[in-house]
Amino acid sequence: MKLLSIDSAGKTAAVALTEGAAVLAEGFADAGLTHSQMLLPLVDETIKKAGCTLADVDAFAVTSGPGSFTGLRIGSALVKGMALDRPCIAVPTLMALACNERESGRIAVALLDARCKQVYMGGYAFDAKGRPSAVIADRACAVEEAADLIRGLDAPAILLGDGAYLLAELADGDQIILSEKNQILGKSIAHAAGFLEADRPERLVPAYFRLSQAEREYQARKEKEQGK
Repeated sequence: MKLLSIDSAGKTAAVALTEGAAVLAEGFADAGLTHSQMLLPLVDETIKKAGCTLADVDAFAVTSGPGSFTGLRIGSALVKGMALDRPCIAVPTLMALACNERESGRIAVALLDARCKQVYMGGYAFDAKGRPSAVIADRACAVEEAADLIRGLDAPAILLGDGAYLLAELADGDQIILSEKNQILGKSIAHAAGFLEADRPERLVPAYFRLSQAEREYQARKEKEQGK
C-alpha cells in the first residue's frame, strides 16, 4: 500500500511517500508559515520523485495537532481534497515527532513551543516493533508543569522538538538528554500511521488543544466586561 504522509503543523513542512516500510521519496521545507503557497508543490514534487502519480496513492496520513491553527487546517484540507474517497489517517503531531527517536531506547518526550511560556508535550515509549504508547498524554501546559512531568519519569528520556530548548536545563547527559532530530519527518508520520486506524476523509478534524489567539482575546474582553 502506498501511503502519502504530510505535515504542516508548524513552521516546517514534510512529505513522504512510502510503501510498507520502504520510503519511496521524501520532501522537506523550512520556509516559515507559508504552507498555503508551498505545501502542494512539495507534495507534487515528492510524488514525481518517486515516479508515481496521485492516482497511485492508496491512503493518506496527516498530522492532526497540536500545532499552528492555520497550518493544521491547510494540511487537513489538502488531504481531504486529494483523497476523495480513499482512506485517511489522522496522526497526532507529538506522536509523529516522538517517532524520530523510536530507536533510542528512551522515552521520547516531544515538545512544541506554544509561546507564552507554554508547550505542547507528549511522552512516548516504544516496543520492539516500534509501536508508540503514551507515557505522558498529549497536552498543552506551562513549562513548569512540563518540567515536573519529565522529572517524574522513571526511565531515561530524550527531549525533542522546537520546545525542547525551553527545558534544556533538565538535560544531565545521562537520565535526560536532548535530541538533534527536532523536525517532524514524513517517514515518522508514516511510521506512526502504521499503528493507527484509517477513516473517511471528511472525518479528519484538527486537534487544537487550546483556543486560538483571537478566541483568547475575545474571552479576555468578555471576562473584563463582566467584571465591570
